[in-house]
Amino acid sequence: MGDQVGLDQLRQERLVRRTRWLVLVESLVILALLVWVSLEYENNLFLQSWAKTNIGPVSFLLNGTLAGLYAGALLGYTIAKYAEKKTEDEKILESLRIKSPG
Repeated sequence: MGDQVGLDQLRQERLVRRTRWLVLVESLVILALLVWVSLEYENNLFLQSWAKTNIGPVSFLLNGTLAGLYAGALLGYTIAKYAEKKTEDEKILESLRIKSPG
């Protein structure tokens, strides 16, 4: 029974790890597409006029602002997750230091 619980937990951890990688890859693809749209918007006068006509004042987001905001959010999330993992590791090490004799 204990082995089964361990295997189930291992499978869940692998699933979580794969899902995180998938989310990261998807986020990078979205960022690449935003950069692509921003570059196309800057170099295509027809697209600029169409955007100003059809989406109005929100069209300024297409000049690279939206890609920058998305990249900043992605970077902030990555740094926050790294800092969280580092503090979890420090907590584990601290608990081991307290429990160990000497």
